[in-house]
Amino acid sequence: MSEVECAICCDDVPVTNFMSTTTKCNHKVCRTCLNKHIDYQLNGKGNVEINDCKVLMEYEDMKRITSEDLFKRYDHLCLRQAIRKLEDFRWCSDACGSGQEHFEQDNAPIMVCAACGKMTCYKHSIPWHEGRTCAEYDIEIEAPEGATLHAIERETKPCPK
Repeated sequence: MSEVECAICCDDVPVTNFMSTTTKCNHKVCRTCLNKHIDYQLNGKGNVEINDCKVLMEYEDMKRITSEDLFKRYDHLCLRQAIRKLEDFRWCSDACGSGQEHFEQDNAPIMVCAACGKMTCYKHSIPWHEGRTCAEYDIEIEAPEGATLHAIERETKPCPK
């Protein structure tokens, strides 16, 4: 079986392990280097819009090129990216990994997670600010210490112990 040197890793690789990165590109890279590049983009950067040769790799390209595990990760990240574009969608503030659309929006700002039952504020995307309306909470977070509290509520969760 004939081998060719990969321009990326400089290893001699069987010709059958070279592939085009997209159907719109004639450049060939060894499968190992291509999977490492895609893995870095997905898991290192969280990027699902992967360009190669200034051409966006399409869903079918990813399915053809990547390992099964890497494709599952790509597919999962694509789904999450599509969900984020839904105007009424919010993630659970408890980080249970669930989320839902909340069509009542600010008219009924308490969103109860269908997966874990925790209450999230639709407007602020934090655990429900018990005992305060959204308007009261907005006034509270305008003060410097309130802005810090809001950042803590939005970006952290209580220690389980």
